[in-house]
Amino acid sequence: MRIGKRGISSRSYPRILPLVEAKKQTFSSLDELLANSDKPILVDFYATWCGPCQFMVPIINEVSAAMKDKIQVVKIDTEKYPSIADKYRIEALPTFIIFKDGEPSDRFEGALTANQLIQRIETTLKVKQ
Repeated sequence: MRIGKRGISSRSYPRILPLVEAKKQTFSSLDELLANSDKPILVDFYATWCGPCQFMVPIINEVSAAMKDKIQVVKIDTEKYPSIADKYRIEALPTFIIFKDGEPSDRFEGALTANQLIQRIETTLKVKQ
């Protein structure tokens, strides 16, 4: 609120919503994570210099929160883990791979909206949200 010569006015500020992020986790290997996961895993292969990857950050966080009971979301920086990127032949960024029972089930590249990503995941998992 501001009190000045022209009376009292209040500034309107943009509404700030709580940020829900994909869980940051360290694991000794992706294979270990895939073998021990009790639910399917969406792996987001990205790089910090990749514009579309940065565009996807809030979308991945939104999808992770919306589907937390159905899928685990993991982000892998291809610059830090080039051997994992090589193993899965990551040639474009962002690349997403959905793993079911430890095996790749679906793979797609490029930026998507949250609704498109949720629809793709649900189609792959054959579940309804």
